[in-house]
Amino acid sequence: MPHSKVLFALSRPAMRLAASLGAGALALASGLALLAAAPSTAEAPAPAEAQSLLDNTPRFASSGDPGFDAWREGFAARALAAGRSPLITEQLLSGLTPDARAVRQDQTQPEFNRPWWDYVDRAVSQSRIDRGRFRINQDAAVFEAVEARYGVDIGVIAGIWGVESNFGDAALPHEAPRVLATLAYEGRRRADFERWLLALIEMVERGYAGPSELRSSWAGALGQPQFMPDVYLARAVDWDGDGRRDIWANDADIIASIANYLAEAGWRRGEPVFQEVRLPPGFDLSLADRTMRPVSAYAERGAAPMAGAWANGDTSLEAELFLPAGLTGPALLLHANFSAIRRYNPSDRYALAVALIGARLDGGQGLRAAWPSHLRTLTATMVRELQAGLNALGHDAGAVDGVVGAGTRRGLRSFQLARGLPADGFPTYAMLEEVRQAQHPRSDGRLSAAETEDLQRLLVQLGFRVGRADGVAGARTRAAIAAFERSLGRPETTGLPTSRNLAAARAFAP
Repeated sequence: MPHSKVLFALSRPAMRLAASLGAGALALASGLALLAAAPSTAEAPAPAEAQSLLDNTPRFASSGDPGFDAWREGFAARALAAGRSPLITEQLLSGLTPDARAVRQDQTQPEFNRPWWDYVDRAVSQSRIDRGRFRINQDAAVFEAVEARYGVDIGVIAGIWGVESNFGDAALPHEAPRVLATLAYEGRRRADFERWLLALIEMVERGYAGPSELRSSWAGALGQPQFMPDVYLARAVDWDGDGRRDIWANDADIIASIANYLAEAGWRRGEPVFQEVRLPPGFDLSLADRTMRPVSAYAERGAAPMAGAWANGDTSLEAELFLPAGLTGPALLLHANFSAIRRYNPSDRYALAVALIGARLDGGQGLRAAWPSHLRTLTATMVRELQAGLNALGHDAGAVDGVVGAGTRRGLRSFQLARGLPADGFPTYAMLEEVRQAQHPRSDGRLSAAETEDLQRLLVQLGFRVGRADGVAGARTRAAIAAFERSLGRPETTGLPTSRNLAAARAFAP
């Protein structure tokens, strides 16, 4: 007899128990229901519940948000059509309400874009390096065996583990079903979040995850490696052979799962992740265009390792030249293994942090070149203005979203080349001023005494020492203005109280 014909006689708790115990228990429970078919005083299912049991259609109480309720009904139907279990689908989606925190974290963009050096310094902390060394020593046999199997450097595996969850110490304050459902309903990336929610349902169906394993990040990432559910299904590894791919509490499975992901992402055994180089004066910065080239193409133009000389085979590898902080910061050759890390998390900052941790853990050192930490970071509003200006001038910067990505750098490089400027693609306030001037040419007039006093007060708020704010541009005021101009990334300084400097100070003043 088909299960759908007898399940309506089971109570809802019995159905859930049967589903959790498997097909054999389901048949047993169904048989017991038939034996107990004599008249009973037990309360009959409500009409909607009885219909749900008859047609296997999940039914949900209202969340109080009609739009969310409508999306959930539609998604449940799509889940069933994709072959997912009606019972598990109902279990995971019942009682959910939209999680406003997840939406805020997905949509909220800080007004200030965090500088490269700030992110890297925090991610590549000495405490994280020390913790990584401890874990490598603690699990030395596993790390060595995993490296031998997959070819991925031990330091990089530990680096990802440390950045993703601080080796398991990071809190996971969200419920994966709720945040995935919320962000799918919100709709900006509905296809992605629905795919991940379907994969989560499959994980529960197949017994891979129970309630304690459904804690997640705000985006629904799971476990210590922070795998999305579809990544878990495809890449998680049962290293110790205990029958479970445990990325929550089993160190061996965690280490192997990270390595397997990178191997599948194109990791090349024995090749480096990156190399820091020194560029000669007049180097063709248009080569920093995210294109993979033989290292010989850079070496022939004078690029050289920061330490020593090119080793045998170095120049035959391929790499892209990357200037994360422009001409005045580190210059890096990024190899194919950097791209593999970037597939784990599509952020250059993340990938560089992991690579630097890996280098330290494998016996190397950090970057030799200093970051231009004196530069002021553009606000998201300023970045949007820069992007819109570049687009208006015919230099495609992509979406006007306030985020400095590959499109913004590409458009800025195009603008810099057209204007005869060093084409490093790094967005500074000086570059925003250049774009403004190209759009709306204007003179840079000297300030009145009252305006000079305003500039002095603003510079004091920004941390510069100007002497007395008296409207007189004395030596200390001129020195402060020159230091401020350098912080904007201007190649030349004037030290003069001009309308251009006053506008810049007003833009950055708290």
